[in-house]
Amino acid sequence: MKHPQKLAVELDEQSLTYCELLYYVQVLSLTLLSEYHVFPGEIICQCVERSLSMVIGIMAIEMAGGVYCPLSPRDPQQRLHALVQQTQSRFVLVHDLTKTRFHHNTVLLDIDSIVWDNEKGIKEDIDGLSIALVAAKDIAYIIFTSGSTGTPKAVQVRHKNFIEYDTVAQMTRCSFDIHVQEILGTLLVGGTLIMLHPGGTIDFDYLSGCMSFVVGEPFSVPLISLIVKIGVTNCIVWNLYGPAEATIGSTLHCVNVTNDTQKIPIGRPFYNYRCMVMTEYSQSSGTAQEGELFVGGAGVFAGYLGRDDLTSKALVDIDGELFYRTGDLVRMDKSGLLHYQGRKDHQIKLHGQRIELGEIERCLLNITSISACVVMKWNDDYLVAYVQSSHTNEEELRQHCQSHLPPHMIPSFFIILDKLPLNQNGKIDRKFLPLPELSSSTDNRNNNLPRNILEQQLQDIYSQAFHIESPDVEARFSQLGGTSLSVILALTLIRQQICNKVDIGLLFANPSIRQLAEAIEPLLVFKDLQETASTVNEIHETDVRLTPSFVIESLGIALLVCQWLCPIMIIHQWCPLFFSILPICHLLFYPICSRLLSPQNIEDDNIFSWNYYRWWFLDRLWNNNTFWLQHILGTSLYNYYLRLCGARISVNAHVYTITIDAPWLLDIGDGTWIADKTILNSLYFNDNYTFALHSIKIGCYCSISARSILFGGVDMQDNIIVQPMSSVTGFIAPQTIIDGDEHKSVLSDISIARNNRSLSIWHKIYQVIVIISLICIHCTLLAIVYKVYSVEKVPLPLSIAFCWTSWSIITCFVTLFLLKFVVGSCTAGETYPIASWSYLHKVWLRPLIVSSFYHAWLLPTGYDYLYPFILRWLGAQVEDDVKLAKIDIFLSYPTNLLKLETGVTSFGDVLISPTEITLSGDHRVDWIILGSHTNLGNDCTIMPGSCLASQIIVGTLTRTTRETTSNNGDVLIGVPARAMPFQMPFRQATEDQIKTIPFWKTCFSHYISKCLLIGIYLSCSLVGGSIIHTIIVCSFYRWSSYVDNKIIKQIIGKLGEDHRIFICSFLGSTQWLIRFFRACGATIGNNVILPDVSSIFDYNLVTIGHNVRLHINAHISGHTFEQRIWKTAPVTVGNSCIIMSGSEVMSGCNLMGNNRLYPFTLVMKNDLLQPNTQWKGVPAQSYTAKSILSRSVLVCDDVVKCQQKSNHSDRLSLWYEQISNVYTNVNELQFMNWGYADLDEHSDDNTGYYSKKLYQQVLANVTLTDRNILEVGCGRGAGAAWCVHTYAPRSYVGIDPSRDVINLCEKYYSTIPPLSFMIADPKTHLPFQNESMNVVLSIETTNIFDEIVAVKKFVDEITRVLIPNGYFLWCGLCNVHNSSVLIDYLTANDTFIIKEKINITRNVLHALDIQNNLRTDFIDRYIQPVDQEYCRLLAGLPGTQLYDNMQQGRAEYWRVVFHKK
Repeated sequence: MKHPQKLAVELDEQSLTYCELLYYVQVLSLTLLSEYHVFPGEIICQCVERSLSMVIGIMAIEMAGGVYCPLSPRDPQQRLHALVQQTQSRFVLVHDLTKTRFHHNTVLLDIDSIVWDNEKGIKEDIDGLSIALVAAKDIAYIIFTSGSTGTPKAVQVRHKNFIEYDTVAQMTRCSFDIHVQEILGTLLVGGTLIMLHPGGTIDFDYLSGCMSFVVGEPFSVPLISLIVKIGVTNCIVWNLYGPAEATIGSTLHCVNVTNDTQKIPIGRPFYNYRCMVMTEYSQSSGTAQEGELFVGGAGVFAGYLGRDDLTSKALVDIDGELFYRTGDLVRMDKSGLLHYQGRKDHQIKLHGQRIELGEIERCLLNITSISACVVMKWNDDYLVAYVQSSHTNEEELRQHCQSHLPPHMIPSFFIILDKLPLNQNGKIDRKFLPLPELSSSTDNRNNNLPRNILEQQLQDIYSQAFHIESPDVEARFSQLGGTSLSVILALTLIRQQICNKVDIGLLFANPSIRQLAEAIEPLLVFKDLQETASTVNEIHETDVRLTPSFVIESLGIALLVCQWLCPIMIIHQWCPLFFSILPICHLLFYPICSRLLSPQNIEDDNIFSWNYYRWWFLDRLWNNNTFWLQHILGTSLYNYYLRLCGARISVNAHVYTITIDAPWLLDIGDGTWIADKTILNSLYFNDNYTFALHSIKIGCYCSISARSILFGGVDMQDNIIVQPMSSVTGFIAPQTIIDGDEHKSVLSDISIARNNRSLSIWHKIYQVIVIISLICIHCTLLAIVYKVYSVEKVPLPLSIAFCWTSWSIITCFVTLFLLKFVVGSCTAGETYPIASWSYLHKVWLRPLIVSSFYHAWLLPTGYDYLYPFILRWLGAQVEDDVKLAKIDIFLSYPTNLLKLETGVTSFGDVLISPTEITLSGDHRVDWIILGSHTNLGNDCTIMPGSCLASQIIVGTLTRTTRETTSNNGDVLIGVPARAMPFQMPFRQATEDQIKTIPFWKTCFSHYISKCLLIGIYLSCSLVGGSIIHTIIVCSFYRWSSYVDNKIIKQIIGKLGEDHRIFICSFLGSTQWLIRFFRACGATIGNNVILPDVSSIFDYNLVTIGHNVRLHINAHISGHTFEQRIWKTAPVTVGNSCIIMSGSEVMSGCNLMGNNRLYPFTLVMKNDLLQPNTQWKGVPAQSYTAKSILSRSVLVCDDVVKCQQKSNHSDRLSLWYEQISNVYTNVNELQFMNWGYADLDEHSDDNTGYYSKKLYQQVLANVTLTDRNILEVGCGRGAGAAWCVHTYAPRSYVGIDPSRDVINLCEKYYSTIPPLSFMIADPKTHLPFQNESMNVVLSIETTNIFDEIVAVKKFVDEITRVLIPNGYFLWCGLCNVHNSSVLIDYLTANDTFIIKEKINITRNVLHALDIQNNLRTDFIDRYIQPVDQEYCRLLAGLPGTQLYDNMQQGRAEYWRVVFHKK
């Protein structure tokens, strides 16, 4: 194979190279030959949806010498069974989606299970394929076409009939013969096949984005008009003509979408085809004369399977050459172009499919009640069946056709007549058949008319698309005569006029106007919210926006360089022996500058203001000192240093992270443990081009695991555990476990123990001794290599480069010696308390050694072939063909507990977490087992105890733990990891794109690069050398593809690495770094903030708009490297996007502008993020952030002024106000029995009674249609809106005491015209006219505590507003004697009588049990401690008086219906 890594097949996120495709095809074909004994020429049926499995199946059948016969998954089961019987196929190839389409007696072979689960090698069986000999004249495939006798005809096509293309989009279904040409014709010549997902063929936006060349079925002038209207101009469209009997394509014509507006010709013959136009007398017709088309040449078929009689009629010998009689009438114009005129028989072509109307008629005549029928094509788009019968109906006819015919052959209309009209000869007279009437709402009942503006808009669009006046809102596509062209037009108009978020799947899932309106309604609400946000952003655009200061940034960089170099130069000049104090000189500069710049006084301000640059300078200064800080992590020395920098931190805290952007805003309690690579992010970029600095407060005895991110203002209480890769913001209640985005309260029977975490004085002395020892080792190594440097006869660049290389080699050996013989191995399952000698020796010391000698390990390149040997020497179980991007992450783990099987690949920034935290705060180590051919994606985290199966792909930003379950071939994504519903194909071990070079070449490249580096700076000075160095690096990035020599590439790569360390580290978050990226080929707008040189990769593929801001550890990448195959695609980040820490934007993505990615958001390949949206999650999902209530929430003046006589009423108002402040999107709430509930916890009908159930019980026996209904305390409108949809489409009023609540309700439910809202007056409560309401609902609202005065006033108002014979529906607590103040008062005033009274206590207790955890979490997180007890009572939590009274029988919950006299 000449190009094994060339892309063969691509389907959205899935793809196969030719090497991979060949492997899978060989596996399947060998199975067919060895296990099922397929013989040459045997017909093998396949029924699969468009997928990679379809391609593998077709190629495997051909490789095994079989004859491919496609079956459409859309065909009914009986038809599929009949076709299998007709071909006498012994079995059918299927996949998961089509297994259920066949009878139980049909033998099915699952392609996926054969291919993906086949773990045995095929090399020893490969010779078995040689027995499958195929000649060019042999049959390649069979395709079924419609048959006039009622039986489909099987067209046989030979191998020699194919034509070839380079790159083709596989658009057609397997029921179209052209799909074989698209697949086989492309792959046979090494082209690339681009497959489209279901529905993609009629989504022009998707279609035009997938390709620039399309081969497809003939189409009409209206389709050209639609292409022009939609604006798709980047496709070349060909009109391809050809019946299946002529091997798909016989003629073609390149369509000009501008000029071909009258009639589209079918074009000229292919180069190896002949076309003859014959008159009815078998003579050649002249120019412009109509005649029948005969097709001859290379593509003529071999005949119909088992139908020699039909074959002899279809094939005609003309002058010694075989021609196929098409039955199509054509004419040839003066230019030699053929124009299709029609058919000479009753065969038709509808939507690209040939249909023999006789087959449909035969199917209908099988119904015994039908004596005669005829099927016609009407209006170019519809099939109409006329049936003579008096004992049938349209539904019966449609169901019969659906069970026997493919979808494209089912008539759109069935017209039942007592007698079909006949002519004088006794034949059906088609001219007198009545025309069908398209479904219209003109004569329908009122309930089929549009009931709101949205339905009216959709009706107008359907009227335009389907050419029907006032279509019925309940009618489906088929009833309207819908075609693919009309659906495309409808979708386009909907996107243009109503909502651009409607996709083709939503349209098919909701085929009627009414269904579609209900599905679009939530999208419109979201669109309104987006438009509101956009308006706000437009307002922000007018704000004062500062630009970066070139002078301030340049001076700041110069000062940073001087701060770093001056101590080195002074020590070198005066006394090199004092190099050991260099770290102290660098570290002290930060506290000094901190005092001078007074960071505590930095206020929220515009970006690029003086306040911002004060923070920027201190942040850069901190980052330049991180190497020195790594040596004192986890010690009291680090705590003292943080204090010196302004932090409030306990001496007994254990802080291992250096990723801190504002140390003076830290407040860390006693005994807290913070892992390495945790991000303490105080800086927050606002949407209005300003920034804010938030404090981070962490209580006592908290445990924060690796790669967690604390951002946006954090107030964590005591005893909190944060699992790896979790994002934390806002107030966190004590005794909470945070796992990803999930907050779990620790159960009462489990406690987070406070083990002693205070190190003794001897522990601290041990840490100091270790640090001093490492300093001594460094000094000794420097003294040794300094001897070489002092040799005067050797040129200075050569001596320094030799010293540098020698130091790197020696230091690597020292690191390995210390890890093996000083730190040693660990025991699986062993637990280490923090305040123990074993913890310091096994957990603290190991990463300290690795980080201290980190720069020495820059000597070997990524994926160095020595890495597996090093790990084996340290005790790891490492098999062959293991390739690791970095080794330091594996050295930091107890290597004797690592098992890496064959073919494991670890890409960049993978974290192998050394320990996991127990509930008691101790650290546990365990095995990590990675199965064969496992791929670890960028920024994933592997926890101790992880055991992954073979051929696993661990996705980017994914965390695996001991709880992670995996099967062979799984793709794991998310935190915690979860298996995706698809599997990645296993790549056969072939030519690998990850290359390594011998170690001596690595050392040689390192030495030469250092010689060049030193020579540049010695000859050009510091400033000139920096410029030359940058020019070399930028040139390499731009023209690296032209360099083939591996050593040269490695030398220049080392220079680039030195440039990132020694130059780019000073340029972070400045426009100098932006200029460097632009010089390397990136397209970046103005006022962009990129914090680090590693923020973007693949510069030439990255486009970034204006005002984009990235936080630390956010990345934009233009490549993927799964399964060791390098793939690239351009990535675009629009204007004003904010990408927060830990987020990843992958290749092929497009952020359209003003997008915010919250921490740990993964934007996957080809994702399109609409403008003005926020995203979160792995993979990214649309997200609306909640406002966070701090513990010190002040009570607003309005609430204070509204204090009532009862303290309960005051607290209830406060409760409402607080919740309305927390939630800005009513979608996050559900109405419930008491108060509100957060929808993070999902309830449905299978989990028992919950809020909707309560409403259903209340309204079970009440007719609400055409009534005016009032609900008191409307639950933010959710209950009211639900009642409108379910019961009362006419009129509904919701009432609530909070203006904020009403504002939100009116905004969210503005698309429900019958629904309105009012604010409750504290004095009158119900501001409505007398006798204006038919029904009043009160479900546990303001009268909850039976305050007599309030209840009496409430009942008086109900009596006033209810009409005579009106209903008052009430649910609430009663005492054990089934009475309450409200019930007693209502019955005592002789105005109401009780119509129904039912005890639903048991159901309510069940609902409260279900939502207990949810409500408890809400109260703990958002309610002030002083009010929490009251809120628990209000929410009816278990253990409160309300709950206990109901559970113990002291109170009951009743549903009561009152009828006003």
